Amino acid sequence: MFFNKIAEHREDGLYVSNCGYKTRTTAERLRALPNVSLVSKKGKWILNGEEWDGGWRRVNTNAQPFVSEFQIGSMFDLSKKWVSAGGYHGYEEPRYALCGANDTGMWDDSPCPTEVSLRELKAVEQMLKQDKIPFKFVTCNSTNVFCVHHYLVTPPKHLNRAKELLDKHLANTETRLLYKV
Repeated sequence: MFFNKIAEHREDGLYVSNCGYKTRTTAERLRALPNVSLVSKKGKWILNGEEWDGGWRRVNTNAQPFVSEFQIGSMFDLSKKWVSAGGYHGYEEPRYALCGANDTGMWDDSPCPTEVSLRELKAVEQMLKQDKIPFKFVTCNSTNVFCVHHYLVTPPKHLNRAKELLDKHLANTETRLLYKV
C-alpha cells in the first residue's frame, strides 16, 4: 500500500493509476496532480469525467519537466526509507538525513526531553548555516507511540560535506540524544 507509483511521465504525457488502492489518501494525492479531476460517485471513481477502474490512464500530453544537470542533487529529496525493527515493526527515515534525535516530550520522566533534542539539533543547524549548507528539519514517527524522531536533511549534493562537519562536531561536543544517520 505504501510507496506505490501513482503517476509517471511517459513520452506521450502524464499517466496516473491508483495501484489498486481506492483510498482517500490515494485520491487526495492524485487530485494534487495537474489535469486530474477525480470524484467518487456511488463508490465509483470518475477521472476527468469518465468512470475509472484505477488502471494506468493518460491525463495530459505535457512533456516531462526538464531538470538541468546542475540542479540534480542540489534540490531536497525528502523521500523516506523503511527501517525495520523486527517483524512488522519499524519506522520511516528520510533517505538523506544527516542526523537525528529522539523526542519523548516534556514530561518529568522523559528519557529524551524535547528541549535536549532540539538544543542538540540546533547546534548542528548553526554549524550547517556557517558552512552555507541548506537543511530541513523533518519529524517522523517511531515504533514507540510516545516518541518521535527529528532529523536534519540536506540535499544529496551536500550530504558528504555535512557528514564531515558532523563527525568533527560529535568528536568535540558532548551530546546526549544526537545521533548520526
